[in-house]
Amino acid sequence: MNINTSMSGILNAFKREDITAQNVANLNTKNYRAKQMVNQTLKDGGTAGVVKTDNNQAAENPNNVDLAQEMINNINNLEQEKANTNVLRSQNEMIGSLIDIKS
Repeated sequence: MNINTSMSGILNAFKREDITAQNVANLNTKNYRAKQMVNQTLKDGGTAGVVKTDNNQAAENPNNVDLAQEMINNINNLEQEKANTNVLRSQNEMIGSLIDIKS
């Protein structure tokens, strides 16, 4: 069991949430380019995020932020946080059970 794997997932979700918030905050900023974070698997387990700027221009908007997509990203970020928190909780319960068995 590697606690760092779940922790990196939670931290990654928090970073993704920050990027989503930045994109929504700049929804009406002329020539703003939406950012997105792409997850990369780490060699020793867990994930790391790489922030990329989307340079595609939307025809109907002076910037390229898609509010509907940002709301979907928000939901995905919350689900990622919940899933990794549940893994941590399960690991904690298993360690507690092992300690109880050994004592």
